[in-house]
Amino acid sequence: MFYELAALGVAGISGVVLAWFMRRGSTLSIRNLYMPATIGLGATLCFLASGRIALAAILAPLCAVTVAAALAGRRWRLHDLGAGEELRQHELSRRWLWQPPPVRQAGERVYIASQGELVHRRPWTPKVPRIAMGAGEEEGFSLPLGQGQHVFLAGATGSGKTTTARRLLATRTLQEQAALLVLDQRGDEHDVEQLRRLAAAAEVPFVLIDPLAPNSDRYQPLWGAPAQVAARAVEPIKASEPYYYDMLRLHLDVVCRLLYAGDLWPPSVPLLVEAAHPAQYPALLQIAEQLDGRHATLKRRARQHEAWVGSSKGREALDGGASRLEVALALATREIVTPRVTTDGEAVAVGLAQAMTQRAVVMWRLHADVMPDEAAAMSVLVLADLHDAAAHAGVPWTLLLDEFGAVIQTAATRATAILQRGRTHGGQVVVATQSVIDAEALTQQVGLLASLTDNFSAVVAHRQIAPESRDWLAKLMGTRALWQSTNQTSGHGAQHSGQGSSRRVREFRIGSDVFAELEQGEAVIYTTHGPDPKRGRIEPTELLAAQPQRIGGAKDECELLVHPLDTLEGRPALRPGRVVGEIDPDG
Repeated sequence: MFYELAALGVAGISGVVLAWFMRRGSTLSIRNLYMPATIGLGATLCFLASGRIALAAILAPLCAVTVAAALAGRRWRLHDLGAGEELRQHELSRRWLWQPPPVRQAGERVYIASQGELVHRRPWTPKVPRIAMGAGEEEGFSLPLGQGQHVFLAGATGSGKTTTARRLLATRTLQEQAALLVLDQRGDEHDVEQLRRLAAAAEVPFVLIDPLAPNSDRYQPLWGAPAQVAARAVEPIKASEPYYYDMLRLHLDVVCRLLYAGDLWPPSVPLLVEAAHPAQYPALLQIAEQLDGRHATLKRRARQHEAWVGSSKGREALDGGASRLEVALALATREIVTPRVTTDGEAVAVGLAQAMTQRAVVMWRLHADVMPDEAAAMSVLVLADLHDAAAHAGVPWTLLLDEFGAVIQTAATRATAILQRGRTHGGQVVVATQSVIDAEALTQQVGLLASLTDNFSAVVAHRQIAPESRDWLAKLMGTRALWQSTNQTSGHGAQHSGQGSSRRVREFRIGSDVFAELEQGEAVIYTTHGPDPKRGRIEPTELLAAQPQRIGGAKDECELLVHPLDTLEGRPALRPGRVVGEIDPDG
């Protein structure tokens, strides 16, 4: 008798273990055991009632397994159904034995952990390449690479934010051979050296646009059709001076078409600034009068525009607009936007589309601390230029927007457009800022941060001190549902009565305080392509000291031809047969 009871006990324990495994690690419903348990129990009772003790003794242990599993499993099933939310849905989605299992990726798991937490372990999305940011190849501590995989990077000064950006940019440049564009608001000399090394390692040209550097390359943002140039040139004053923008936009459209028809295309920035001044319109009108009959529409428009330019209202609007245009385009020094003369006597300057085609590393040092207005204008102009150049170049590219809070303050619309452009034209944008709330704090646009976040595939959070930043990051990383137990006490809390309750609560996957505790080089990475957010240490990328290719001498592949004149005086005779709308490939 003892052995029979022991066998029943072992069978019952085995049934409970079976139910536990079915609930925790499988998608099978415990209801699959209800019918076998009922049939087995009924058969055992029938054998006992008919006096066939031997058969009942054999069947009883087998029946005990299914009965114990069904009873324990039913209790847990009701418990999960009462929990609500994802645990209830998980229980309702369980399958019968004859139904096929759910389709999942290799390595994907869904199981119930302690305290009733429903865990969904997802492997990295196979179609998206990644870069491991730590010392190993751990999927949970990686960042995505490729078109549209934008990354938001936040970290206080000295937290390791620069190390993270360099590792990501180096991988994208060396592994995927993407052009690299860096918009640096502060102009750290150490960053310049690192980009030099990266360009040398990738064996691509290095372009430096720096208004305060004697060896700066020359930049030509005016290229393409006359209408494109007119729109791009006034972009820096669009947000701050809407009245002057409207007036100057109409005026520049006429000016650019006349410059093109007059064989002064593409114009340098100094030439366009001078031509946009109302005092120079008579010289433009002379160009219009020299055009042949195929330009009849342009000639008529130029004459009609003359009346408005000569009016007091028109002159007042254009005087103010031309002054703002000069501030926006001259960028505190005419040097970087004035073409250089090659050894062959050609006037050339770096074209962004040409530089991207060569997979060049291009850096703009804006010196926002000493030239805030010029840095803001340059940021808008570069983003407008990149928006057009990305479609023209047709190559993969990476853009680093450093001090993103300052950029978004002056170029919110254009920055958002660049994020969208990258999704369709091979771009990956990395935005870096000290605090995650900079975007809303500087623009005073409530909800801007949330709308921007929808454009990012990954968020890297280094140390954050501000409570608002930490709380926002904690909410972004998500929550998990758990059972929380409470115990009844007596004696002023000194004794437990043995009674209590439990309720379903949600807690953050990464607590708010964690972001304030991160050490230098540590970060929390959250992506939409892989496992849950994870804390880890960023592995630095070391590049050998080397000098990259720089522009000089004859015309470089990164440069385009620019009209050599910087004034309307001494313009050459018109070339016959030129019709507005015909754009040279280099232009």
